[in-house]
Amino acid sequence: MEIKHDGDIVYIDIEGDISFSNAQSIHKEILSSMNNEEKTAVVNLSKVDFMDSYGLSIFITLLKRVKENGGELILEYPQLGVQRFLEMTQLDKLMRIRKTEEPKTGEWPEAKSKK
Repeated sequence: MEIKHDGDIVYIDIEGDISFSNAQSIHKEILSSMNNEEKTAVVNLSKVDFMDSYGLSIFITLLKRVKENGGELILEYPQLGVQRFLEMTQLDKLMRIRKTEEPKTGEWPEAKSKK
């Protein structure tokens, strides 16, 4: 995990799984590195392969923390399985999620209308 600070924004990059086995250490590392001036937390989830409810608890706690400072939590680029999990639990309604654009498989010619 990598954590960077830039003014009132904290950037958090997480790799691998976020689950029962490591959620407590991730939670502790994130919260201990934050200061009271940071209003926005941006979490890059592009390298997270799996997340369970323990991962959700990290983001709910982080959301409360940034909301206390008048800020927001942004989850960036979750892989499809993680994105679906966030939508299924409706956390996408509580925090902003920047989704990865779907890759294009090719160009389709425009259909010509018949007259």
